Amino acid sequence: MKIDAKVNNIPSLTWNWLKMNHAALQLESDYKERTNVSVSKIPHGVKFEKDAEKYLMSIAPVDTGAGKEISTFLFDNEVIPSALIVDEKNKIEEPVFFNFDCKDKTYSLSSQIVYAKKDSEITVIMNFTSDKKAQGFDVVQTKLYAEKNAKIHLVTVQMLGNDFIHVNDIGTLCEENASIEVTQIELGAKKSYVGVSSSLKEYKSSFKSDTAYYCRDNQELDMNYIVNHTGRKTESTMMVYGSLKDTSKKTYRGTIDFKNGCQGATGNEQEETLLLTPSVVNNSIPVILCDEEDVSGEHGSTIGKLSKEVLFYMNTHGISKKAAEQIACQAKINRVASLIPDKNVREKISQYMEEAFNE
Repeated sequence: MKIDAKVNNIPSLTWNWLKMNHAALQLESDYKERTNVSVSKIPHGVKFEKDAEKYLMSIAPVDTGAGKEISTFLFDNEVIPSALIVDEKNKIEEPVFFNFDCKDKTYSLSSQIVYAKKDSEITVIMNFTSDKKAQGFDVVQTKLYAEKNAKIHLVTVQMLGNDFIHVNDIGTLCEENASIEVTQIELGAKKSYVGVSSSLKEYKSSFKSDTAYYCRDNQELDMNYIVNHTGRKTESTMMVYGSLKDTSKKTYRGTIDFKNGCQGATGNEQEETLLLTPSVVNNSIPVILCDEEDVSGEHGSTIGKLSKEVLFYMNTHGISKKAAEQIACQAKINRVASLIPDKNVREKISQYMEEAFNE
């Protein structure tokens, strides 16, 4: 199996010499075994369909953040999407889990739709795990569709092995007064490509994303977040918190696009990056595009290291530099992990971080 694609394309091109307009995804493998993907017990009021072709025909197209070449790759490899459908007015309290148990030298090609009908609510948690020394790859595409007044919360937690290639491609679309929230924790994998695209087409629809990451050794994390405001009084918030160590590399593209007709729309994106060693590479492109006058947009990026004053304060209280760095990194992860409505998942994240700092 071979992948040679341009992914995470930024909507508004910047200078080519910066090499940040897209990411190059190249992979060739002869893995024969597929990853085991399990779905938790489906609660009352929710349907799970292994073949979602009929639902794709009944809803509007949903663009995804990684780009069309990933969709083409999945189609060419005959990946049939599954669907999780929430009935009208059903507010599901317990999360539905998709567990990707990735063994060594395995691969996963997966596509799913989460379809929340009018006045319904659901939380979906996707766990990507493997042994620390495992190698393999996964390409996962998830589309979220929220009808009027519906709410969807998608959580993805990635704790894959050191030699995994991970592609997480997400697209969302909201009808009137609907809201979608995406919470992501990125900790493992050798290379990870995360793309999220949100379409706010109708009145008072909203999108919120919170992302936390910790990159170390020679890990590479490439992210592309896009929000298209079309409907009036739509709202978006994108927050990214992370730490870079050793020779790791991170690229963040965040675009808020206020399109003509989205009067009264608001958008805000903020990024905080902690640099723990001088050899890391950090690329950040927060962008606001505007074709409408009556809107409010904010963006910002804070990048730096722990100050001498902070380290001195920590030392005077018996806290070493390494411990201070761990506290700062863990705080960024916990800030986002606290949004995950499952205690066991939160504990596994804390355990992973503890082990990562004691390697």
